[in-house]
Amino acid sequence: MDTRTSGPKGVIKMYPEKVKLYYMDGQPEKYRLHWVRGGTITDEDIIQYAAQAAFVPESAVVMAQEALFDAINYFCANGHSVEVPYLGTFSVRLNSKVVETAEEANTESVTRRRLRFYPKRRLKAACHKKNIRIEIVDLLGLKKE
Repeated sequence: MDTRTSGPKGVIKMYPEKVKLYYMDGQPEKYRLHWVRGGTITDEDIIQYAAQAAFVPESAVVMAQEALFDAINYFCANGHSVEVPYLGTFSVRLNSKVVETAEEANTESVTRRRLRFYPKRRLKAACHKKNIRIEIVDLLGLKKE
């Protein structure tokens, strides 16, 4: 698949699912769409896809992936936000307790450490309706012919 010209297009399969809500006693049945999830994509799948799309050996993709991970890890661990081109920004967020004195404000007062990811617009746009086609399938045999 040549992804360089227009980007990959996708098809998400969905099926009608009966909805049973606590406040619906005595009400007619309702339905909503639920999506059929695909399998989990592994590192090997990503590496193979990227190598084919970029026309480079898989070993080059592995080396670049490891170097990118190491760079993100190093810079985030040192308090930087890391902006990865075309992907997004990684940053570390810390929460701490409010304490009475400056002496109490130490590493023990830190209550939460989180790595945050903020995707780029281009990545968010990949989920836009122009790129993903929805196909309705009748897994439950609900449609009457």
